Amino acid sequence: MTTLGGLLATRRARLVALLLLATVAITILAAQAAGSSLSYYVSIQEFAAEPDPVGQRWRIGARVVGDSIVEEQGRPVAFDIADEAGRRVSIAYDGVVPNLFGPNAFVVVEGTADAPDHIDARSVIIKHENEFYADEPPEDSPSRSFYTPEAGN
Repeated sequence: MTTLGGLLATRRARLVALLLLATVAITILAAQAAGSSLSYYVSIQEFAAEPDPVGQRWRIGARVVGDSIVEEQGRPVAFDIADEAGRRVSIAYDGVVPNLFGPNAFVVVEGTADAPDHIDARSVIIKHENEFYADEPPEDSPSRSFYTPEAGN
């Protein structure tokens, strides 16, 4: 009968075992790191369907409601996001917003729900539109809300 000590008796066997153990450890660490950054966002409808969202961490994607932006010292600190159906969630944020932040921008807000319709955000990112137009966007395009004819966009 061969024991574990017998299998690791040679220098080469110990090196192979050490490399195998290191490979497994690195793979596990990489999978854990990737898992936290691969989280997706939910819609406001999915957030609203949760029976008790309070205290949970959320990533919600929706458009910024233009007239809801509250600024302090020139920096947004609160705003609402809304979906196409008009459902809204209020956001409190104490951080730097991306340069493209503004009315109708599609944002992904990450934070903790402290009420069924309120998120205390720890990050706000812009999700860029995946459609581009050389001229005026069509009427049914989500980008239509960004287009301002007087500024030539």
